[in-house]
Amino acid sequence: MATKKLRVLLVESSEQDSQNILAKLAAGGYALAQQRVQDEPDMRQALLTQPFDVILCSDDPNCFGGLDAYRLLQRFKLDIPFLLLARELKEETIIHTMQEGVDDYILKGGLNRLVPSIEHNLREARVRREYREAQAALQENQTRMHAFIADLPGMAYQIVLKDKGEVSFPYVSEGCFPLLGIEHQELIGDASLFAEMIHPEDAGTYLRSMLSSAKKLTFWNWEGRMRTRPKGEIKWINLRCSPRRVGEAVQWEGIMLNITQSKQADAALRQSKQQLREFSTHIEEAREQERVAIAREVHDELGSLLTATRLDIAWLVSRLKDQPVLEEKARSIEDLVQKCTRSASNIARSLRPSALDTFGIVAAIESEAKEFAQRTGIRCVPEVMDESVSVSPHVAITLFRIFQEALANITKHAQAQTVTIAICNLDTCVSMTVRDDGRGIHDADRAKPRSFGLRGIFERVAQFGGEVKLESAPGQGTRLNVRIPHLPEQNAVPDSQGALFE
Repeated sequence: MATKKLRVLLVESSEQDSQNILAKLAAGGYALAQQRVQDEPDMRQALLTQPFDVILCSDDPNCFGGLDAYRLLQRFKLDIPFLLLARELKEETIIHTMQEGVDDYILKGGLNRLVPSIEHNLREARVRREYREAQAALQENQTRMHAFIADLPGMAYQIVLKDKGEVSFPYVSEGCFPLLGIEHQELIGDASLFAEMIHPEDAGTYLRSMLSSAKKLTFWNWEGRMRTRPKGEIKWINLRCSPRRVGEAVQWEGIMLNITQSKQADAALRQSKQQLREFSTHIEEAREQERVAIAREVHDELGSLLTATRLDIAWLVSRLKDQPVLEEKARSIEDLVQKCTRSASNIARSLRPSALDTFGIVAAIESEAKEFAQRTGIRCVPEVMDESVSVSPHVAITLFRIFQEALANITKHAQAQTVTIAICNLDTCVSMTVRDDGRGIHDADRAKPRSFGLRGIFERVAQFGGEVKLESAPGQGTRLNVRIPHLPEQNAVPDSQGALFE
């Protein structure tokens, strides 16, 4: 039999009885750590200084013990099994002591029940101790949970939807008043108050999201406006909770948060972005108008002056046949003027390509591609040029400037040999694709802080509610695809990926 340790406080005046009791415990397999006391001061001192598993107390007349010792133990508020041992058993005494709370009453002349009684009462004491520890842990958790809920910037709640559509709030935290302007007891008592406070424009989404969560038992997440009490102040709240089925009903536990400031900040940010986008659009339009004006001045005024100058020089050359030196000088000047004329023509075309206004976007891109190939020596191949493409002047100039920016980036960075272009009508949009076989775009290139080429492309397309896709890998070239709707929406929200590209 395995040895069991047992710490015993023995309240006994008889030496012989003490020996008999300890011998019985040792025979029961206990390794004893025991202390014997005979009066109240010694028992008091023992309880103050030593922990005990069980108290075995004599109930003999004219000696300290019995209920006096038990009441002393109670004053210490210690949960230790307390067994009385007597020389004779009287029914009245047993009933009285057991009613007082003594754990057992055993006859000294027959100690066979001693060990089983001790083991039974030790188990009972262990169960009581574990129960108290569980209760203490539960109380501590409840205290922590209450503190956590009290610190929430909103309110915690339970909401129940019964099978007949009836809604109730079994639990609402004290955060209800700061959030909704009503006491939590009011909402618990009348759940219809919550539905009444929902803004009419948001009531439909609230009900649909609730029913969907209840049907599928999925997480319920809803944002909407509330007219809070008592002044009808508008607040945005975010409701988040998890459902579970309770009988025929569905119950959610979750939190409601005040997200009004976040919504206001989002609205202010959107307004700021809208204003910046409108300002950017205005700047682009002003730049295009300035380019048109300069191109017209270069073409009409400067071009006319250069043409007149060439005619005058040609007249002068015809009259210097007999003066070879002067004739050669005049022809040299004529060549310079001709170069100036071509340069002026190129400047006017770059500022505002005449083909764009005369023949449309497809012809303008073909002309720009041809000129790019001549200027750089990079092959520029139009793969798909849909002649049916017809867009507004604003969209046309946007596509053309994007094409120019793409070619400029290829010239500066791509180290490409060939560029292909495709522009075509799709069902809902106009698509333009520029692809090169260069070195591709590296992450470091995209992270450059002052590289605005691709950012400008994304912003231009965003003004019309379009989208930009950029596909690239080191050593595998780059593919830029731009799509603008046939019915573009001015100042639409830009593609969120735009900020990733430099």
